[in-house]
Order: sequence, then C-alpha cells, then structure tokens
Amino acid sequence: MYIEYTFTMDDGKVLNYKVEFYRPREHLLEQDKYPHWTLLEFHQCPNCPLQKSHYSHCPPAIDAYEILLGFADIISCHEVDIHVKTPEREYFKRTDAQTGLRAIIGFVMASSACPLLSKMRGMAYYHLPFASLDETVFRVTASYMLEQYYNHKKNRAVDLDFTNLKQRFKETQTVNYHFLERIRAATEADSNLNVLATLFTISSMLSLSLERHLKDIEYLFD
Repeated sequence: MYIEYTFTMDDGKVLNYKVEFYRPREHLLEQDKYPHWTLLEFHQCPNCPLQKSHYSHCPPAIDAYEILLGFADIISCHEVDIHVKTPEREYFKRTDAQTGLRAIIGFVMASSACPLLSKMRGMAYYHLPFASLDETVFRVTASYMLEQYYNHKKNRAVDLDFTNLKQRFKETQTVNYHFLERIRAATEADSNLNVLATLFTISSMLSLSLERHLKDIEYLFD
C-alpha cells in the first residue's frame, strides 16, 4: 500500500513523493547519510521510549526529512495544485502548500516506526487527505472505538469514555512540539514550521475539548 503526492507550483516546479505504508529499516543507521537533526538524541521527545543504543535516529524524522527539505523554499500561503493517488482512488485540490504538506507529513508520522505515533497506523492506512476537523474527530474516535472492540474480543480492558484517547492526544502533542524543534534546526522555511505548528494545534484542541467536538457531530446519530 502506498500514497503518492504531487505538488505543482504556479512557477512550474513539481514535487513528487511516493510513500509506502510499510517502510522496514535497520534501527542503527550510518550517521553521515542523514542530517544531524534526524538523530534520536537531537531534541528527543521526553516521552520517547526509544534508546539510542538500539535506535540511532528518530523514525519519523528519517521518513520525513526529504519531504521537508523539498519545501525549504516554498511559502506556506502560496496556492498549489495537489494531486493525491492511492491504490483505490485519486484526490485533487488547489489549496495552500501548508494544507498539502500537513496531509502528507501526518501520513508519514502516523505510519512511521515511532512507538507513540504508531497507535494511529490504522487511520494512516485508510488515509484521507485534506480532512476537516469534524472528519478528523469522526475518524479518530471511530478508529479508537474499533480498537476497543478488538480489546473486548481479547478480554482486555475497554475504554468507552475516551480517557486513554485524550492521553494519546497529549502524547502526540508532546511529539509534535519536539518534532517542530527538530525542524527549526533544519530549516528556516515558512511552510515547514507552519505545518508542524498546525499539527500541534490540532492535537492540543482535541486533548482539551474532545467532548465539545463530539457534541458538534452528535446530531448525525439522533
């Protein structure tokens, strides 16, 4: 399974990224092959369970660095044509570069080997580009409830109050914040900073006011 993003700028510049969902990689990599800001210990998230004796680099940083560097001279507010291709269907949208970059980086991070972000791999597998906040709330909570169903089938504890989901948002918020610090060290590009700042904002909103956002879509089930 893969997704392919093609960004076409008004000046004719084209950026194309084909990202496989499964990206097996050695845990210990040669340091001189990757930027220094991808090293695990560089702004490592305080809640990261990985140890540098077993992992030399941050998994999502390794997966995302080529994409982020490709946008080093792209301004986030500039409109671009974005074509997204998956094995099942294709999407197209003309929008600001930040929206498209946020979509592909969100997929890359959620499908990475990060033990914190990998809890969203189910959503990443059924990737929806350009999702609105309401769509994100629906997909996150529906995915989480399906996880609780599987927990029930395996006689594990079931969380119907989204208590652990809120904790996941807090963990994701921490990851996004410290990942942003990595990007600040890598580039001064406007888009790269804005996209991670936006991801940070979304996880923060959902961790603090999930019930309110669920209330907004409750009418769909009346």
